[in-house]
Amino acid sequence: MKRKIIVTGAAVGLGAAIAEKFASQGAGVLMVDIHPEIEARAKKLPGNVHGLRCDLAEADCGAKIFEVARAKLGGCDVLINNAAWSLHRLMDETKVEDFDRLIAINQRAPFLLTQAFVRQLDQAKEKPVDPCVVHISSANAASGNPNLVVYAGTKGALESMTRAMAVELAPRGIRVNAVQPGCLDTEQFLENSKQYDPETLWHDFLIKKPIPCSDVADIVAFLCGPSARHVTGAVWTIDGGYSAH
Repeated sequence: MKRKIIVTGAAVGLGAAIAEKFASQGAGVLMVDIHPEIEARAKKLPGNVHGLRCDLAEADCGAKIFEVARAKLGGCDVLINNAAWSLHRLMDETKVEDFDRLIAINQRAPFLLTQAFVRQLDQAKEKPVDPCVVHISSANAASGNPNLVVYAGTKGALESMTRAMAVELAPRGIRVNAVQPGCLDTEQFLENSKQYDPETLWHDFLIKKPIPCSDVADIVAFLCGPSARHVTGAVWTIDGGYSAH
């Protein structure tokens, strides 16, 4: 069974690794990102892979995304809500427009895209086998950190929505899970980590190094595969032991 997959935030980092993982398995993939080079980067992957530039802060982007998925892939049976915006800023320095954009990208967009995903499944002439959604959360949803209050709130909400969606969509045969990664080996993390002393940064981690995005992509692929057909409503933590304290 060759999957037809939408991956948001797919231009760089974890999203790119997830798209690459599914492409290597022969899946059809639509890579969605606001990055201007998303289409060019999609062309570098083998097989039926396409790129679409879209700002997920726009509430009506879902219709466009699924229209392109129908045209390029023939539909979609897996949705990976990976796109997120991370703002490192103290509470009293956070502007209303910052708050609203964080909510729009990190919480509202996954809801609206999952809503559109379910609707296109209902309209499909042939029902796909084991349709599923994976939300990408963050270790910040479970542990408090300064400068990330609003961001953490959006990820906590995403995990709560994961459980509620799983219960509501189970009668329709749709599985919904989330992955909660810690510090990934992305350019953004490496840049943000420069403001911290290394000993302080890794103090609460049992494994004191960034997590390869490819490792998380492997787990996302597992959650969308037949071996995970009984897994739904779960949040999988991959944080180097950070939450064990």
